[in-house]
Amino acid sequence: MGPPAQDRHHHAGLPRRLLPARPAVPGPVLVHLPGLRSELSTAGSSRRIAIVGSGFSGVAVAWQLLGGLPSGSRITLINGSGRFARGLAYGTQSADHLLNVPAGRMSLDPAQPEHFVQWLRAAGSPSAQGSEFVSRRRYGDYLQASLEARIASRPDVALDPRVTAVTDVTPHAGRWQLQFSDGSTDLFDAVVLAIGHLAPRPPHPGLVGLAGYAADPWAETALEGLAPDASLALIGSGLTMLDVLISLRARGHAGPVLALSRRGLLPQGHRRNEGPPQPWALDPAIAAGRPLREQLRRFRAELARAQAAGVDWRDVWAAFRADTPRAWRALDAWGRRQFLRHLLPYWDVHRHRAAPQARAVLEDDLASGRLRHAAGRLIGVDARADRLHLHWRARGRAEVETFSAARVINCSGPSSVIDAESSPLLWRLQQAGRLQPCPHGLGLLVDEQHQVRDAHGRGQAGLHYIGPHLRAQLWEATAVPELREHAAQLAAQLLRR
Repeated sequence: MGPPAQDRHHHAGLPRRLLPARPAVPGPVLVHLPGLRSELSTAGSSRRIAIVGSGFSGVAVAWQLLGGLPSGSRITLINGSGRFARGLAYGTQSADHLLNVPAGRMSLDPAQPEHFVQWLRAAGSPSAQGSEFVSRRRYGDYLQASLEARIASRPDVALDPRVTAVTDVTPHAGRWQLQFSDGSTDLFDAVVLAIGHLAPRPPHPGLVGLAGYAADPWAETALEGLAPDASLALIGSGLTMLDVLISLRARGHAGPVLALSRRGLLPQGHRRNEGPPQPWALDPAIAAGRPLREQLRRFRAELARAQAAGVDWRDVWAAFRADTPRAWRALDAWGRRQFLRHLLPYWDVHRHRAAPQARAVLEDDLASGRLRHAAGRLIGVDARADRLHLHWRARGRAEVETFSAARVINCSGPSSVIDAESSPLLWRLQQAGRLQPCPHGLGLLVDEQHQVRDAHGRGQAGLHYIGPHLRAQLWEATAVPELREHAAQLAAQLLRR
């Protein structure tokens, strides 16, 4: 009997073609990942590296490593879903779900800022511009195409896609042993954990297991069988909520929608034809190790100064972006807790902005009265007659309101709290003392070489992390412009060993 369907090597568990053939620029023609397992040299300098996770971060590290690994090396790219180069963000099947960053800032290669735009122009969009907001599905195509082109340029290095789950990572005689869900093991010189955002946590325990509750807003079943006039409740009012509104519009849905979140804030939008931000000389004292209250006061003063000078507030945020890690590191534990408790929602709606087209859908739905957004807390739920009755209290008020919904969708956004349900692997490492969690629930801690810190705070040689959990120490480390730099740095460290 063969291995279970979810735990097969690439030659059995992946389609024969990962991506329809199309031009790839820059780089050689595309090849198929399954055809690249070749008999390679086992020279002493060759390396075996495992990358656990194949969203943007995993692909970016593999792409960088393929540019410099010695002949005979082998990269194993591991993904439990079999959808490589997609991840949570780029796995959507909707062409209407757009990137929330202009194409000109989304290059995989930090040394080639136009890499993505050039690929778009060669792959059927000759007039593509860097100011455009492209579909996330298209960006996933680009990541696959770029990786396949890179593989084709290195026939002396193998990349093995493996469809499986990793259940444990343990040190073994100077190397790292991975245990897979079928019980098999394999040894590697280095392991890169490229685990992305974790699944959203339930907004209320009473929703779990109820018919009509969609825990995963991107699942195909989330809107399945929904009547055009059905009422919906969306718990959360950020970018995930916008994705659902866009999907509803594509389905012709016209029923009432309630978007409920703690503060009722809605994502701001990018400017149309978003170009490079206007230069702005930021007050360096904002990130100079002052208490949070002082940082906030100075930042507000900076926004007022920019407004008086006729400069868009978005340009001030862009100027602060490079200083954000320094400002975050300057805060003590109390300051970070206060930021997460009081300021995070305001940060998110201004920093993580929506594409103009997505923001327009939101404004249309608000203007028509179809969408109601409210600040409040969900305090109870009961199921009666094929409907879910949500009991919620508006912010600052005592009375309880009830909303009857045919479907309730969790739009609270991804989590970063490590537990047995959100990430069994990270939880296993934490329980074994091989991972130090962030005390503020922002993921895990690493050292300056991206080495995962153990329970005593020591970096572990050969065990690395890259992905959005870096925000535990850097804060500004969840988007492509920062993650591609981290991928290049991590690959350079691995290549030096």
